[in-house]
Amino acid sequence: MSVQNEKSWKNRLQEYCQKNKLPMPNYRVVQPTSGTSFQADVEINGQWYRGDNDFTSKRNAEQAAAKTAYNSLSNDDMELQSGNIHIGQHMPERYAHIEQCISDMVMAHGGRIRKIHPPNSNGIYKIEITGKYRYCENVQRHHRINRVYLLVDPVNNIYYQKCYDPDCHNFRSAAQSLPIR
Repeated sequence: MSVQNEKSWKNRLQEYCQKNKLPMPNYRVVQPTSGTSFQADVEINGQWYRGDNDFTSKRNAEQAAAKTAYNSLSNDDMELQSGNIHIGQHMPERYAHIEQCISDMVMAHGGRIRKIHPPNSNGIYKIEITGKYRYCENVQRHHRINRVYLLVDPVNNIYYQKCYDPDCHNFRSAAQSLPIR
């Protein structure tokens, strides 16, 4: 087993932050009022990342949050280095008008499409937004720090807004209509 594999996720994340001159991670552990499970969030440079699942210890919850943040940050770096952000990541040509509509909508507010994920098993595309466009229907304003993303159903011509803010974790906006071509 290599030394890298023996490091905890918290250590990996801290080293990543030091190497990239980012502020040190800030952890927040949440314990539901009923039960003994924990879930953690970690903040890096104003962006919050939530760990998967609930854990029986705070330590494991923090490790899960660190893993999520580390994987997300290092994946972003790989995309930047390879130049893959938004290049070649488009919806199929038959949905180009939808992609253009979303692009125009977010660009009007200082944002842009960061990444378009391939459709899931239900044909829903996840479109990540970056820049100043962080409008969240849940709080009825732009988030100060955390980004938003759109879940786009091109077959039914609708989209939903979701965001990465821990306080809005389970929120999904009402369906919004997309232009019909």
